[in-house]
Amino acid sequence: MYKKNEDRNLFFNINLTITGKGGHSSVPYLTKNPIPAAFKLIQIINGKLLYDFNSFQNVALYPLSFNSGTQQNIIPDEALLTFHGECTNQEEKEQLNEIVEKSIKAIENLYELKVESNYENIQ
Repeated sequence: MYKKNEDRNLFFNINLTITGKGGHSSVPYLTKNPIPAAFKLIQIINGKLLYDFNSFQNVALYPLSFNSGTQQNIIPDEALLTFHGECTNQEEKEQLNEIVEKSIKAIENLYELKVESNYENIQ
């Protein structure tokens, strides 16, 4: 069960839409699969957090949901990924957002697809 950290006072979600080119799984070379890109994005962001924040900073940014459809034998056109963020001040929030945006650019270049981000504050 999730327990709210009382020291953190800024809460937000980052909704990402990773858009590639879907197709049938028998011809994956004709697609730009957004699923591996979304998982690599999670890895990049989690790895970057370890280097940009020290263990005394009270921040969290973790994947909250992942959805890419339920069709069998079909590579989807898009994957939806949501991160939940918590921190103690605006500077940390901006640093978290910068990590996400730089990671998005890397994924777009590496996988040749498009990632759109939508930030929402949570009260």
